[in-house]
Amino acid sequence: MSASVTFNGPHDSGNGGYSAGLAAQFLADADAVEVTIRAPVPLDQTLRAHATEAGFDIMTDDASTRILIMSLKPSWLETPNVTSPGLEAATVAAATFRNAEDHFLPHCFVCGPARPVGDGLRIFSDWLKEPSGLDNPNSFPIVAAPWQPAPDLADASGRIAPEYMWAALDCPGAFAIDKEPILLGRMTATILSRPTPDAPIVSVAWAKGQDRRKHFAGTALFNVDGDLLAFSEQTWIQIEAHAPPREL
Repeated sequence: MSASVTFNGPHDSGNGGYSAGLAAQFLADADAVEVTIRAPVPLDQTLRAHATEAGFDIMTDDASTRILIMSLKPSWLETPNVTSPGLEAATVAAATFRNAEDHFLPHCFVCGPARPVGDGLRIFSDWLKEPSGLDNPNSFPIVAAPWQPAPDLADASGRIAPEYMWAALDCPGAFAIDKEPILLGRMTATILSRPTPDAPIVSVAWAKGQDRRKHFAGTALFNVDGDLLAFSEQTWIQIEAHAPPREL
């Protein structure tokens, strides 16, 4: 597997959700896959999957300097008790999203506002703060955004490829946590249904607690009818601007 430079999160490494989604295809038959990111995902480099007792390790290809990049294993997730706020409310929320100057990773493939239309997912999650209100039907604060998948995100089946579903589940969790700088450390995801890229999707995310530098979030994707398409649980690591690689 390889993540091209198009799919960066930080400037010089792969977006965590996209990269995890590529890796998760080695366990495509699992109900859910847990991916732990051990080191920044190098761009435009071949990575190899090595079978382990638990699942797979994803490592750099150079045997002399082999680096563990990701570990993955089958898992299971309980379906989250979360409701879509609807496309209109998500669109209103996204309208207040930060601009490129205020964004930690403005060129991120998923959430970067500096990426032009057609060059990135442009999922701009922002707050629906009032729980159980007209805009937020949940009992807890959420961030929400619309996502219009581009036609070229479809695989041979005509449906959105799994790695893009994983990518879309990724960054909204960071905005629900709302602590920067922060990087994805672990993500477990379940994809229930992969739609065709011809209708908008509603992205929702919510914070789930904190343990020192570790922050926890849940994310979900819905179709415009409110049907749950995919969901994830995440661990994010709050870092200093020039901190060493994440540890889990």
